[in-house]
Amino acid sequence: MFDKKNSDGSSVRLNFVGDISLNGRYINMYKDDINPFETIQDEFKEADYIVANLESFVNGENGENSLKAPRLTATLDSLNYLKIIGIDVACLANNHVYDHLESGFTKTVNFLENNGIRRLGAAKSKKDASKPLILEKNSIKIGLLNYVTRDTNPNLPEYADIKLNYFDLEKVISDIIKLKPKVNHVVLQLHWGGRVEGGSYPDINQPQISKQLIDHGADLIIGHHSHTFQPIEDYKGKYVFYSLGNFCFSDYWFEGKYYALPERRKVTGIVGIDFNKTDYKVNLKFYKNEITHFKKVKTYPIAKLNYIQKNILCYKLLWNIYYLNYKTLLPLTLFLKRKDLTVSDKVKRIVKGVLKRVN
Repeated sequence: MFDKKNSDGSSVRLNFVGDISLNGRYINMYKDDINPFETIQDEFKEADYIVANLESFVNGENGENSLKAPRLTATLDSLNYLKIIGIDVACLANNHVYDHLESGFTKTVNFLENNGIRRLGAAKSKKDASKPLILEKNSIKIGLLNYVTRDTNPNLPEYADIKLNYFDLEKVISDIIKLKPKVNHVVLQLHWGGRVEGGSYPDINQPQISKQLIDHGADLIIGHHSHTFQPIEDYKGKYVFYSLGNFCFSDYWFEGKYYALPERRKVTGIVGIDFNKTDYKVNLKFYKNEITHFKKVKTYPIAKLNYIQKNILCYKLLWNIYYLNYKTLLPLTLFLKRKDLTVSDKVKRIVKGVLKRVN
């Protein structure tokens, strides 16, 4: 719980969740009439709106984006879990939006429209992709803006009919300034930090960017893409959540390779924000997604994450040491811990990787 000034009078509550991919096991669970969200639905009872990052799009009729790997796949049936969760807003500015080309995008968007789920961040025109979404209740207006950074590698071909709202600092600042007079609060949903996907900390430039955005009028920043929960920063009384981690994401096979979800990618942060006209209160809870159910996490080293981010990784040399460890030693450690591979398989893969680098 993070306290700010108490709200007087009416308020509106938004719950923000992280990455949603209704792929793999979720497809099979829906076929078997299993509700893996039953143990977490009480968390959303008080929410006026639930906002999520949707990363899995359904198969289209015209193939897949061969420039993007791996690709995530949902079905129209598994997307029904969005209704069961109660998602009101789907952020689409992410690196999987074109996995199934225009046909898959269109089918997914039609599902959202037919089920009253609003969207932002991607569309069939640049103008529509960059439009803000304004949520209003009790005379309180919350303006949402959704962007994706190019370093997350959406890999859309030049001829793509789908347009993404790409992050450009000057454009984002301009968008904030234009939206600010129309709403009580400006909330940025950022799919960012491509270099540190899977890491415990944001990229070295993200804190500086966040401060600039808040200086120009952003009231709250919610980040995605790392698939891990990352630190929180309070700057001038405005909060930055660098990444909420995966809300729901399944292990999956892609082109003959099995992608197992590491334990640290199963922990998710759910952020409840009670907005009034001038400020807001923050409530943060942690859960572990066991795919078939959610388990509440009573203790999480958030204070440690925040301290290291603010006092150690602010120095470029120390951040570079962390980055080297994250890119080399950590992947090897996680690989060696995998239980789905035999020792022989692990040795073969390591040798194959070394030979590939040598050649």
